[in-house]
Amino acid sequence: MTFTFKTTAFAAGLAALLASGAAHALDYSGYFRAGPGLTSANNTSRACYGLNGGSSGMKYRLGNECDFYGEFQLSQGFKKDGIEYSANLMVNHYTPATQDSPDEGLNIEQMWAEAKGFDIAPEATFWIGKERGRRSDVHIVDTFFVEMKGVGAGAKGFSVGPGKLGVAFYKTDSDAEHPGNRLNVEYVDIGLNPGGTLNFFATATQGDFDGGTKGAGLTLRHDQKDLFGAGSGVNNMLWLQFAAGSTALNANFGDLTRPFDNKSWRVVESINWQKGAFGGQAMALFAREKDAAGVNTDSTSIGGRVSYAMTKNFKLLAEVGVSQYKPDGGEKARLTKVTLAPTLSVGPGFFDRPEFRLYVTHANWNTAAGNVTGQPAFADKTSGTSYGAQVEWWF
Repeated sequence: MTFTFKTTAFAAGLAALLASGAAHALDYSGYFRAGPGLTSANNTSRACYGLNGGSSGMKYRLGNECDFYGEFQLSQGFKKDGIEYSANLMVNHYTPATQDSPDEGLNIEQMWAEAKGFDIAPEATFWIGKERGRRSDVHIVDTFFVEMKGVGAGAKGFSVGPGKLGVAFYKTDSDAEHPGNRLNVEYVDIGLNPGGTLNFFATATQGDFDGGTKGAGLTLRHDQKDLFGAGSGVNNMLWLQFAAGSTALNANFGDLTRPFDNKSWRVVESINWQKGAFGGQAMALFAREKDAAGVNTDSTSIGGRVSYAMTKNFKLLAEVGVSQYKPDGGEKARLTKVTLAPTLSVGPGFFDRPEFRLYVTHANWNTAAGNVTGQPAFADKTSGTSYGAQVEWWF
């Protein structure tokens, strides 16, 4: 058996964490997806279909994930003199295709400490380390439209007026010649209407090198439970996002050389529902993003996944997504993808996991989209069909 340095280091760190808190409860959680697949094209491995340009969040994932991915988190809590604190460790593994790759090993996705209950601000949580912070996503496209992640330090949960205030500073040194700084401020959980809350995320960035640029961004997100009244079972999430310069639309670092007067915006509307046996999620996305060269790209995506429980443990899933983008002076690239997936599950709900799926996926695209699979066998094709099995599990 082969162990990488990363895997061995993780095992040592895990042993230390367990030893340090043997008398306390150890919490664990995680997520993974995996499975084999085939494709209709000859002389190629399984293919998945996604546009190679435009905004993030336009690849509909059901029956369209060729990777293996898993993340596993341990949290060790402590309490002393009214202070609650914890050490947290998450590792992940990523393999881009169906292959046995022991040398990929495990990577440190998160490693941070946090504490709450200090007498100067009893309601606030203070943290330092590598952490993913505030995130919000649309599951069917596996995209976090707000993701304040990185190595940093901050505090959150301060009661200010009708909401909660948080501040964090992040540093990136992954490119030694192009380091950057980022400040995130959040003001969240503002009660706006029955069942509705308003959340603000402000970002400022700076490329800390010659030629590095400044950036700023603002996201407004509105969350609504029971959109059509109590008991409707329909929940809604709306993002309005703006970014300039070196700030990305998702409240993270962007291109640290993008001029400040290059601006981008994005609107994302997502609903999810569960009414009896019928559940699902749908999304509409509209964006205009300007890169460091000053080229605007307009993106549009509309799609959804539905789930119907035939029995408590057997569901039929179907997903359709249509995405397109067009750069200034360029052709419009377009992709349509459809998936059917009979599924075994621990429950009838849309978000019940684990799910064990069989699927068939068909996609069509135009020539302007190029080779949407990355597989050489699809270089001159504009359609493809894939088949496979997948498990998806969070716990």
